[in-house]
Amino acid sequence: MPHLSDFFDKKIVTGGEFPQVAPYPIVPARPASLPIHRLAASLAAVAMLASSCASRVSVRKLPTPGVDAAEEIATARTLHARLESGSASAADRAAYNESLRRLLHQARLDDGNLTVGGQPLPVEDRLDGLGRIEAAERLRPADSLLIRGFRQRVVVDGVGAPVVVQFPPEGYSSHQGRYQPATAILDFDKADGEPRLILHDTLTHAETTLSGSAPLPLRADFTAPLASRFAAEDLQRINLPAMLLFDRFDSDLGLSQLDATHPGKIPVVFVHGLKSSAITWRDVLNELRADPVVRERFEFWTFGYGTGAPIPYTAMKLREGLKGMATYRSHLGAQTNDVVLVGHSMGGLLSRLMTEQSGDEVWYQLFQKPVDELPLPERDRETLRRMAYFEPLPFVRRVVFIATPHGGSRIADDAIGQIFSGLIQLPTQLLALSNDVIRAPFALLTPQGEQIVTRMPTSIHQLGSQSELLRRLKQRPLNAAVTYHSIIGDRGLGEILGESSDGVVPYTSAHLSGTASEEIVPAGHNAHQHPEAIAELQRILREHAARQ
Repeated sequence: MPHLSDFFDKKIVTGGEFPQVAPYPIVPARPASLPIHRLAASLAAVAMLASSCASRVSVRKLPTPGVDAAEEIATARTLHARLESGSASAADRAAYNESLRRLLHQARLDDGNLTVGGQPLPVEDRLDGLGRIEAAERLRPADSLLIRGFRQRVVVDGVGAPVVVQFPPEGYSSHQGRYQPATAILDFDKADGEPRLILHDTLTHAETTLSGSAPLPLRADFTAPLASRFAAEDLQRINLPAMLLFDRFDSDLGLSQLDATHPGKIPVVFVHGLKSSAITWRDVLNELRADPVVRERFEFWTFGYGTGAPIPYTAMKLREGLKGMATYRSHLGAQTNDVVLVGHSMGGLLSRLMTEQSGDEVWYQLFQKPVDELPLPERDRETLRRMAYFEPLPFVRRVVFIATPHGGSRIADDAIGQIFSGLIQLPTQLLALSNDVIRAPFALLTPQGEQIVTRMPTSIHQLGSQSELLRRLKQRPLNAAVTYHSIIGDRGLGEILGESSDGVVPYTSAHLSGTASEEIVPAGHNAHQHPEAIAELQRILREHAARQ
């Protein structure tokens, strides 16, 4: 486990029921002045804030077996004939899949050309929106990968060999590229015909036909590409460093696309909370993919950010990222008029801000002049304008809050929270702006504004139980054009619901009037990872898809 100092001198680069979940081998991954009950809460905060070595996702390729390619193809040809005629047994299908898997262990992909044992094997891709096979950099059989760090492996039984297709970086993918699920089929046009490998996009196809056979279900592995993507990134332990050192990690974070863009799919954007990163969603993303309706109707995105920055600043970055996403998808022929945001903890607050409209009220509590009249460099006025003045994003149609502190958290008020807040290095852009405002030739600030600008608040300050920002936000009515839901953790320590808590956020803070649903799950603050929370997310997404 690295020490925080390890990150100081090097740059880390990034980039209901689930019947389809099959059992598969996965290796799981005090200040003296405080009263005793507050001490326990503070110790919980230390664990939450200081621990940044949660179980990592790793992928290891199993040894490659030696095979006789001609022999395996001959075996597959015999079994293919049985599958095509409908006379194949379950054992025949398993043997066909195994033969294909063994072949793919030996396969080499070069500019879309596949060779096995030095012999070319024609490829026909049915990858739809995933991309052409000619652009792929790598193809790995999923069954050859030993995966650690997930609660379960999502595998759908059927015919074929699941593979992970790796494409080079593009658009909003990670710097390591896109890792997409597909399934390979070895098909033969006739009994003595040449073999051809057909690759199916299993995010859009659940069945195949073999030379005109009746439809057969495709075997698919949805965990392997997700694990490959997270394992390739070197950002799995940046939770605490990225909170403390905004500038060091900001350029490597932001909006990131897990799935290829499909014109008919609805983007779901997952926004993590304080001292966290996108990997916190790994089991959520993985287990939601077990639902065929979710796979067919939605594409997944994540938003990563340095979590110590002031909430309005991060909200500005999320807002601009979502606008960029809409532009990017439009360029690819996909309309973006329907987006779902899922926010955990502080991520829920950021998500709500995407549905809010600002005005002059808050501005004139801080400044004495309109933004356009401030005697500041244009770059400063533009930053202030983007932070202070915004409209609801019209394409955000549904928001899910999970363990969100709408009324703040006392942990942010305690000594431990204040210690961590004092360690945060705020964005240089904001510090330079505050210096320009303070040094301006005229008095620009109200007394309240002067207090804020001279001591720029961190996100921890703004998450406190007395936060003016949260007080104003919670008092505002929810946007009637958006559907909201709450998922709230309850550790079962309070006999009365109003006295319950997830250990960090009390129910009274997480509850928000006006939501379409509120689900209480038996979990701590990481409620988003609880199976009941994922089942509720599945229900919400299915409901959303049914209304389209």
